Amino acid sequence: DLVRFGILGPTDHAVRTSLPVIDRKLGVRTPNGPFWRRASFDGYGETRTGKEWTITDSGTFTTLGRAWPILTDERGEYAVTDGRPAARYLRAMARASGPSDMLAEQVWDGRPPTGRACCRLGEGTRSATPLIWSHAALVRLAWTIQRGTPVDQELVVARRYLG
Repeated sequence: DLVRFGILGPTDHAVRTSLPVIDRKLGVRTPNGPFWRRASFDGYGETRTGKEWTITDSGTFTTLGRAWPILTDERGEYAVTDGRPAARYLRAMARASGPSDMLAEQVWDGRPPTGRACCRLGEGTRSATPLIWSHAALVRLAWTIQRGTPVDQELVVARRYLG
């Protein structure tokens, strides 16, 4: 977001050196394209058997956090600011949509539920669907690609921090 909002440039040292670490720790390659988990310890998702996330009587329940399409949008917007094509990120997000053409909060990553053949990598899980936030990010990425700069980057901010 620091790059998207115009606070740091896409070639900033901290940005460039953190991306390979994020890709290694959180990245997921699927037939639909690249996705990312939001944290290595993310426990909000489906159970190992594919059942929905629930809270136990004790108030906690750790499940398997899956990959989030909204993070694919963020990487696509970064690619645009770096002068690279971002269509593959847009395609990955679009392919993760369900029958309603809306996006789920999370997609199946590399850890399918045990004993189930229902779930293709990159396909939406039984998480919040539709998640309008994810769908809005897909629209924002398409618009950013068309415009060539992030649509929610304020010029006054970019001028102040990037010159």
